[in-house]
Amino acid sequence: MRKTLAFRIITLSIIWVIISLVITGLLLVQIHREHTASHYDAHVSMHLEELTGASHFAPDGTFQLAFFPSDPRYQVEGSGWYWEVKQSGETLMRSPSLSKYSLDLGNLKSTTAVTVSEIVGPYDGILRLHVITIQIDPEQQPLLFLATAPLTGILHDVAHYYEHILQTFLALGVGLLLAVVIQVRVALKPLKAISQSISDIRAGKSTKLPDEELEDVRPLVDELNFLLDHNAVLVKRARNQLGDLAHSVKNPLTVITNEARDLPPKQRNLIIGQTSEISKNIDHYLSRARTFGNEKVLGSRSSIRTVTDDLVYAMQRIYQENELEFDLYRLNSCWFKGEAQDLEEMMGNLIDNACKWAKSQVRVTCGTTHGNLEVVVEDDGPGIPEAEFENVMRRGHKLDRSIPGHGQGMGIVNDIAALYSGALELGKSELGGLKATLILPAATTSEPT
Repeated sequence: MRKTLAFRIITLSIIWVIISLVITGLLLVQIHREHTASHYDAHVSMHLEELTGASHFAPDGTFQLAFFPSDPRYQVEGSGWYWEVKQSGETLMRSPSLSKYSLDLGNLKSTTAVTVSEIVGPYDGILRLHVITIQIDPEQQPLLFLATAPLTGILHDVAHYYEHILQTFLALGVGLLLAVVIQVRVALKPLKAISQSISDIRAGKSTKLPDEELEDVRPLVDELNFLLDHNAVLVKRARNQLGDLAHSVKNPLTVITNEARDLPPKQRNLIIGQTSEISKNIDHYLSRARTFGNEKVLGSRSSIRTVTDDLVYAMQRIYQENELEFDLYRLNSCWFKGEAQDLEEMMGNLIDNACKWAKSQVRVTCGTTHGNLEVVVEDDGPGIPEAEFENVMRRGHKLDRSIPGHGQGMGIVNDIAALYSGALELGKSELGGLKATLILPAATTSEPT
């Protein structure tokens, strides 16, 4: 999964979405905090203006307020909403919420413009302080006006907003990730379709990739189809050249053999023996060259049922005097991953051998085990001694010279099966005769298109 294109795209998208949402969330929280702080500052500034506007000195020099700030929170002790008026370090008047305490400016210097700062209040709370120095009477010392709001209000508001942002962004993040997964799956669907089509070609269900409507993918499909066609042409050309080679070599060998028959016995036997060996070697290696690698050729796929039915039909005619009974079981679901002509050659040799020795019955069954195809051909003949199993799979070895044939059949079957990474195994059948098990690569069981 980690090496797939979909995994990489989804992983990078997840990382990008998380980073984007985190940065955006932090920016929004910071903006909201500044907005909330400015909102609180506006309230405090309004009350500070009320305080300065209501301040005056009586004729006797006593400081007085024409009215008090209207916010009821200034009446609640320890609320954090405080105001205070000072002159020369002495408190002239304070809000009831301050009780007996006074606001400590510390090193903060007040000016004739409003200064905003954060200080520690009398109840250990952090306060948002607005302070200004104004001289409302030329005959009096300047007055220091202070008004505060609790910072906890701002923090609580921001925390509440943060909870909403977190929930909203979690939902948004999940939605975006689902959208990315769906988008990736939809976007990569044509590539998965191409992969499935290639698997169908390897299984023999089709010979070419279907046409693709998407312009981005069409060049890839066209190139793959071109390679498939080119591969088929090369294979066909190679087989034709092998056939030409066999024909061009065998004709001179036939002439040499015929001419050798007029030579003295010693020379005749030597030449005929060598030309016969050359001919057998040509047949053997041409067969290997033709068959080699067919398991890996795209589209190679053959039906066991079709090939067996054709062979049984021919054998019934050839051995009709023997009145043989053919039992064919579970052949419909078996498919060989290879060339039909190779399957015909292997099955033909096995069924023909069974027909030669059978008394009355020949059985052909097949099945799949661990991805391999097992085709079993049995007869009720005399069978073969176990000690001869290895010998009969060698080319040219015959147990009974009275039976027609050249002793090549089992050897050919074994060689072709080996080229498909398969094998031929011999044993004793429950019918009493020989049991030949052909192990080959299996193809899928669905019908080809």
